[in-house]
Amino acid sequence: MKSYNTFLHGSTWVRADFHLHTRKDREFKYTGEDDQYLSSYVDKLKEKKIQVGIITNHNKFDDEEYKALRKKAIKQEIYLLPGVELSVNDGANGIHTLVAFSEEWISNGENYIHSFLTAYFSGKSPNEYERENGRSQHNIIKTINMLEEYHKDFFIVFAHVEQDNGLWSELGGGRLIELGKEEVFAKYVRGFQKVRTNDMREKVKDWLKCAYPAEVEGSDCKSIEGIGNGGHCFIKIGDFSFEAVKFALMNHCYRVSTSIKPYEHSHIKSIAFQGGLLDGQ
Repeated sequence: MKSYNTFLHGSTWVRADFHLHTRKDREFKYTGEDDQYLSSYVDKLKEKKIQVGIITNHNKFDDEEYKALRKKAIKQEIYLLPGVELSVNDGANGIHTLVAFSEEWISNGENYIHSFLTAYFSGKSPNEYERENGRSQHNIIKTINMLEEYHKDFFIVFAHVEQDNGLWSELGGGRLIELGKEEVFAKYVRGFQKVRTNDMREKVKDWLKCAYPAEVEGSDCKSIEGIGNGGHCFIKIGDFSFEAVKFALMNHCYRVSTSIKPYEHSHIKSIAFQGGLLDGQ
């Protein structure tokens, strides 16, 4: 396992962005030099102190671009997860659903994310669905069931829940109560992005009960300049891995926050030795 300075003293709080777009998304605008794109993207992540991000282009995943970004980012101790923003056929106008995939989806020369998207939008060409509102024919539960068929780990974050195409905006209380009772919903839904209204928050918590997940943030950037804009979200992890991010979301009461939480208990910050075999260590 590679060691990182970020975790030199164990688990720590890092800023996370759960809703990133890139140049491969039709909505993303980039006018700079081609050979500067990767560096510019990673530099902006570093400037905004984002150390965990999920690449979630609209109904599209570009394996080559993702791996190039991931390789450059990890050198700066920035961990990028593969993902996609699906336009799910639920509610009146469709629901934007962020899916984060474990890296086994794209390991050993395979690209199961592409296979899933092809099956998910069966009967449509990429030109028809690789855009912001290229809606599928499947609802939320069917979408999760189709993802499960690949027997590889993933989790779901619902994008901008209170805005257009957001889960809370598109579905009423009755439907949300039904979803909260679905086993696969509680198993895989790990986040609501961009929660802003406390009254609505309390209503949804009452509707979903124990199925209410972490509240997270994402910049939903349409340009490099937009990376990191909006609310801040921090997760406490001990490694750069899918499992660490997922564990933080599952234990969101202690490991997800809008600010870095200070240590509230006694702890050893450093130990120094004088004399003997360990002198000066």
